[in-house]
Amino acid sequence: MRIIKQRARFFFACEGESEQSFVKWLQMLADKQDRLHVHLEAKPLGGGGYQTMLNRAIRYRKQGLSNGRYKQSFLLLDGDRADSGEDWSIDQLKQKAGAKTFILCCQMPNFEGRLLRLFPGKERVRLASAKAALEQLVKQWPDYQKPANALTLGRKYCLDDLKRAAGCDADLQLLLEQIGLC
Repeated sequence: MRIIKQRARFFFACEGESEQSFVKWLQMLADKQDRLHVHLEAKPLGGGGYQTMLNRAIRYRKQGLSNGRYKQSFLLLDGDRADSGEDWSIDQLKQKAGAKTFILCCQMPNFEGRLLRLFPGKERVRLASAKAALEQLVKQWPDYQKPANALTLGRKYCLDDLKRAAGCDADLQLLLEQIGLC
């Protein structure tokens, strides 16, 4: 009789389609690891302010609990919203998300900034604006189109790129450690 190991479930509340594709790519990487039995569920939040997205994340996670419990929940959002002064600060969001048992994985300044740091030699680059992040990413990846799907990310990057970038990004490092990719 063959025993099938049950997968550990992780919930990702994602700002949008780009982050959802990123989580799908993480699932592809995890599936290649024989020792890793995880299921990464991603729900896009559709934007809005931090408070609105956190409230949606809580609601979506609750809906998913009907299929069993999650080992951990993540909130995957861009950090540039905090700069507007119209929303919570990153520290406030981290505290409020933590109170609801979410781990905040903040992308600085945004998703494109995270993708830029996956390129060799770019892991320490910190850009002040979303516009600058997109401009620098397109210099490295001229045919980049938003949102890049999981297959495109998998053709462009590998697990080593992710691990190298995580060495300079505490939020990404924690995420990878929690799901078992680091």
